[in-house]
Amino acid sequence: MRVEKMRVERRSLFDKVYQTQHEELAALSRWRENLVRVADHNRRFIAGELSYSLQLNQFGDWGTEDYFKKILKLFDTVSLFDPFHDPLNSVFRRHVAHRTAPKQVDWRAKGFKPKREEQWKCGACYAFAVTHAIQAQLYKKRGEWGELSPQQIVDCSATDGNLGCDGGSIRAAFRYAARAGLISEKYYPYTGKKGHCKRNPLVPGTRLRSWAMLPAGDEAAMEKALATIGPLAVAVNASPFTFQLYRSGVYDDLFCVPWGLNHAMLLVGYTPEYWILLNWWGRKWGEDGYMRIRRGFNRCGVANMAAYVII
Repeated sequence: MRVEKMRVERRSLFDKVYQTQHEELAALSRWRENLVRVADHNRRFIAGELSYSLQLNQFGDWGTEDYFKKILKLFDTVSLFDPFHDPLNSVFRRHVAHRTAPKQVDWRAKGFKPKREEQWKCGACYAFAVTHAIQAQLYKKRGEWGELSPQQIVDCSATDGNLGCDGGSIRAAFRYAARAGLISEKYYPYTGKKGHCKRNPLVPGTRLRSWAMLPAGDEAAMEKALATIGPLAVAVNASPFTFQLYRSGVYDDLFCVPWGLNHAMLLVGYTPEYWILLNWWGRKWGEDGYMRIRRGFNRCGVANMAAYVII
């Protein structure tokens, strides 16, 4: 009876559909295993031993293989010629490096409040991170608000090195966006799967003046760039099960090492204690789609591949 109740609750809460009974029973087994891990972790959280809590979210019936295979697909591509890439970091060095950053920044408090996206079972994190970094610049510069199309990058950036739902890189996504310009999501909606490129050349797109990567591992540079330039596209190591099932609090898993970057997010704020990041896993993951990560230790490699854009 208990098992049946769990099956019904999981299906209704997360709209789960299984192809066979065997698949559903395997998912239920993983759900129960994760339930034990979450309960044990949260007991330590309540006792004050840990700074963040977990939950059985939409990934609660996924094992490690499913998690990696379906959504953790960020990789670095070969560096192709890109006239918009600023390898010398000239904007940061000339206009940002000498500044003193405020103690805390939150671009959401300044009006930057993108909708909570969900990438589904498509490794398109690179596309979401880049489109949102560009959207943030549009908002900052012109006060305009409108969602740009990550689907356009998924469908159209193969020649830049991306593989659609099989993954891609922040570098290649910026290269494509600078070259082709991004159009509004209302004209090119997200489908969660790779399709034929439908970029209409008659529809004007948002183009970039330049983009650059900050020095790897430099959290002080990331702080100044975030405060001065705006939200940053960043890569993280999202491998630990605690990342998969994160619910709330300041994420600080010591096993979230700063290498093996496999997921892209958007950095939108900081305090002296943590970074604030936007994810693409819907409102039911984390703190309404956001995450706080302990700062000062380059936890999860959050500062190893941080990029800003100028429009």
